[in-house]
Amino acid sequence: MAAKTYKIRAVVIRKTRLGEKDLIVTMIDESGALVKGVAKGARKPGGSLAARLELFSTVDALMACGRSLDVVCEVRLVDVKSIPRELELSSCVAPIAELLGFVAQPDLMQPRLYEMGRAAIARIADCQGQSAQALAICAASLWKVMAQSGFRPSFTPCVVCGTRNLPGSGETTAVSVLDGGAVCANCPRPADAIMVDVETVRWCEALIRSKFDEVLEYEMDTAASFEVLQLARMWIRAHTGRDLKSLDFLFTSGLF
Repeated sequence: MAAKTYKIRAVVIRKTRLGEKDLIVTMIDESGALVKGVAKGARKPGGSLAARLELFSTVDALMACGRSLDVVCEVRLVDVKSIPRELELSSCVAPIAELLGFVAQPDLMQPRLYEMGRAAIARIADCQGQSAQALAICAASLWKVMAQSGFRPSFTPCVVCGTRNLPGSGETTAVSVLDGGAVCANCPRPADAIMVDVETVRWCEALIRSKFDEVLEYEMDTAASFEVLQLARMWIRAHTGRDLKSLDFLFTSGLF
């Protein structure tokens, strides 16, 4: 009896070796659900699937239902131009893909995750020779994914009393990651609170509410992006219990 098949359009976010010739491919499909499948023979030289399952690519795939994992039967690349080719660019996409793999779940419909992931990858692919812009898109994407997953920060108003005032430029404000955002100077500071430059907080707010095309127009330098990414790393660790290894690489690689 033939196995039941289905078609998906999805973004490839992770590939894991299986045996000598196969791959386990992790994807997020148009519904925002996490899909895993075995691509048999994908690591074999000259295999028909090898060149069509590029990391961070968008694909149309024919899947066959299996007992434990489904099987990738056929694959077609949707848009080759949207795959980042430079190391700096792919290193900016990797944390986004890794976070999507943490927050997406099988059979859980979150179409905005797919839309954000695909759009972010496409924008970063267009940033050839513009690493600062690629970093800004990476930072915006991480915060947007966390916000979409129910962990949106509250930098204004204060998470304790609701005051909407932030200190002026050049000053710092207390941020409690566990309590969900900024704490004004009039409220008791939680034990986990850290002092964060106000400009970093304002960048986080701007990136969350802005479209990617708007982010590309911001004059956000590399140092500002790294400060936002450092705060995002703490936020992700606190609310997902995970460390993004690819984000650690971004900080230590010396590429930027």
